[in-house]
Amino acid sequence: MAPPPPLAALAGSGGSGSPGPASPVQAAAPRGAASTGAASSVSGHSEFRPEAMQELRDSKQELILKVQAMKKELADWRGRITQQVEAYRGDLAGLQAALTTEMAGLRGDLAGVKATVRAQLEASEAALGTLRSTGAADPPTRSALAAAAEGSGRGGAA
Repeated sequence: MAPPPPLAALAGSGGSGSPGPASPVQAAAPRGAASTGAASSVSGHSEFRPEAMQELRDSKQELILKVQAMKKELADWRGRITQQVEAYRGDLAGLQAALTTEMAGLRGDLAGVKATVRAQLEASEAALGTLRSTGAADPPTRSALAAAAEGSGRGGAA
C-alpha cells in the first residue's frame, strides 16, 4: 500500500491565489478543532482545495474498507485455526485412548508371560525333585542333577 501524499502537497498553495496553511498541523486539524480554520473558510478564504479534501475522504474510505476486510480475514483465520485445534484435540484424544488400550493389553500379555515362566520354572523344579528321588543311583542322572543344581543355584541368586 502506497503512503498517502504529504499534507503540504494537498494544501491549497497552488495557482488559485489562496494562501496555504501556516503549518501542516493546522492543515491536518479536524473540522471544528481550530476556530481560525472555520472562520477563514466562512469568510471565503479556504485553506484546503476541494480536490484535496475529496482525496482525503476517498483515502479514508479506502482505509476503512481495508481495515474492515482485514478484520473479517482475521476472524475467518481465527475460525479456521479454532477448527484445526479442535480437530487435533480430537485426534489426540483418540490416540491417547488407543495407546491406553494398547498399554493395558501389553500389561496383560506381560503378566501372562510372567505366569507362564513361573509355571514352567515350578514344573522343572518339580521334575528335578522327582528325578532326584527316583534316579539318584544312576551316575548320568546324578551328574545331570548336579549341573542343574548349580544352574538353578546361580539363577535363583540373580
